[in-house]
Amino acid sequence: MPKINIDELVEPIEVTVGGKEYVVEDVPSELMTRMGKIGTAAKEAIDAGETPKGDEDKELCGILSEILGAQMADIEVLGLRKRTMLLIRIMDTLREELEAKNVPKVAAAK
Repeated sequence: MPKINIDELVEPIEVTVGGKEYVVEDVPSELMTRMGKIGTAAKEAIDAGETPKGDEDKELCGILSEILGAQMADIEVLGLRKRTMLLIRIMDTLREELEAKNVPKVAAAK
């Protein structure tokens, strides 16, 4: 009988922020949606040479704090570049993991 062990398929993501270690076990879909919106807005602002709006920055800090289980103050002390890069790298890691898991395995030719 086939067995699926989701704990083996979805490994935690280890993140170091400000010298502290955090582990991302999973990201709720609602939070992923918020991440996508704020990540896109922040990246567009930075690409345009602008600073993200204050409410976007506050939302970004809140999202990162939730994902990592970190204190908001630990995230707020990071610069804009680090916060934005952290969000983008977490999202990229999740996306890459999903894409890798969904690629069908090619059967060996006989």
